[in-house]
Amino acid sequence: MKLFRHVLLFSFVAVMAVNSFVIASETPNTSQLDADGFSVEMNDPRYTKLKTYLVEMKDGVLTPTELVVPEKTKFRLVVRNLGNKPAEFESNQLRQEKVLFMNAETTLVIIPLDAGTYDYFDDFAPTTHGKIIVKAKD
Repeated sequence: MKLFRHVLLFSFVAVMAVNSFVIASETPNTSQLDADGFSVEMNDPRYTKLKTYLVEMKDGVLTPTELVVPEKTKFRLVVRNLGNKPAEFESNQLRQEKVLFMNAETTLVIIPLDAGTYDYFDDFAPTTHGKIIVKAKD
């Protein structure tokens, strides 16, 4: 009976995780720009209070390699590892660092930034680099 409860609980958690990942993966690619020249926000009902952008990591490839956000605006960054090996999202300038196992997702809240360029990279794939471009609103 105890084993049955564990199997049932594990199955429920697995179904919920897959369902949440499928919903989140139906979002547009954030490398596209809107009419104001900023990256298109992630459209996910779980994230409604802050502007939210998606960065995907897959076996040493970052998508998008450039993310354009407005200055002096707090935003959320959803980082997803779609690869077959662990990845580490890291930015020394933003003072952010997160290790993600395969098929894992995490969120980072980024404080309002001044205009400029902020680098990020996969610490497990040192040649992989991206940047967040913070520009003034027109």
